[in-house]
Amino acid sequence: MTGITPLYRDFTSVDELNRAYDIEATVPDFGAYAGDFVARSAAYRDEARGLLDVRYGPTVDETYDVFLPIADAPGPRPALFFIHGGYWKATTSKVWSYVARGLAARGFVVAVENYALCPRVSIAEIVRQHRAAYAHFFAHAGDYGVDVDRIVISGHSAGGHAVATLLQADWVGDYGLPREPFAGALPVSGVFDLRPLVHTFLNTDLHLDEGAADSLSVLSTPPVVPSLVVAYGNDETPEFERQSIDFAAMVSSSGHPVEVVVRENNHFDILESLADGTGELARIVERLAGV
Repeated sequence: MTGITPLYRDFTSVDELNRAYDIEATVPDFGAYAGDFVARSAAYRDEARGLLDVRYGPTVDETYDVFLPIADAPGPRPALFFIHGGYWKATTSKVWSYVARGLAARGFVVAVENYALCPRVSIAEIVRQHRAAYAHFFAHAGDYGVDVDRIVISGHSAGGHAVATLLQADWVGDYGLPREPFAGALPVSGVFDLRPLVHTFLNTDLHLDEGAADSLSVLSTPPVVPSLVVAYGNDETPEFERQSIDFAAMVSSSGHPVEVVVRENNHFDILESLADGTGELARIVERLAGV
């Protein structure tokens, strides 16, 4: 509309942006999905081999769960390091244990990270925790029987942003790790541009100002990664699709290899292709890990 200054891109109202980022409203019964994730994850933990609540930092939320293959196998194993979403303000690692089942059955070690949530901490602090968690997992990989040359990092929704921040970390200078301490990365339905969130209902908990949102966005610094696959569902909002497309375009324009996978999924069922161990996303993880 003439004379109206957009809040972000072509969005001229808070209501428009709220609809674009209210991802729960894109499915008929979000509560059914949430309940299913919790129940399946609890059931899997009851039968899984693993280590729960491995502490990587000083606060109670700084932990990750490690799920081991069903059967022992000779030699170091490939691994998936997974970071959950929830818009930085909801869920814990315990909601997402089910994601590990399929790959653990196929010989992977799977770590599912936990972290503190907004508004108790800032997104900047959450980013620090992601990096500390991965550094701890990498340093202790031998304890879990993991081959450090075959670790894939993946995350969903806000966890996709987490993956990008891991790719942009100074692993040599800040942690004394190799420059590329992972074999590949798979962000799924990620949020990479935080600037529109300043104007949405989400900011009640996120407490972002424009400066913080700009500095925390990951669409300007090319990542360091041997191989990157960006995945999203075609039944998500146009903004979620745009976020993944823009991130992939930034990576590609910087000369780094990137593959884009569009799934016939919504935001909440897309991880089934990872959790079952034989779906497309699980096969991508295997490929990235060199399996």
